[in-house]
Amino acid sequence: MRNLPKENLLTIEKMKSGRLCLNLNSYTEWEDFPEYAKKLANKLDANINSKIDSIDIRIWELKIKNEIVRLVFDDFPMLISLESTSKEGDILLSDIKTKLEREVNNTF
Repeated sequence: MRNLPKENLLTIEKMKSGRLCLNLNSYTEWEDFPEYAKKLANKLDANINSKIDSIDIRIWELKIKNEIVRLVFDDFPMLISLESTSKEGDILLSDIKTKLEREVNNTF
């Protein structure tokens, strides 16, 4: 499975940690992730606090409205998602989902 079906994007799921995860993109390749991440951070008025790049996963920590969320690129299945780290982050992900849904017809 290379890409998630489009209907699974911009969906919120509960992770095993109990925190929420917002599925964003299954079409961006590994080498395009940094550009995608910077554009998304700009769109969300986020600061990139740290970057971890390993063989099959990239985790960039974003600070948005004083909350920390992780922007994650997972190689299998290929998916970019935002992961909450707190209850307040869960609420933030819901707000981000609403904002991105409003822009769904725009090119991102």
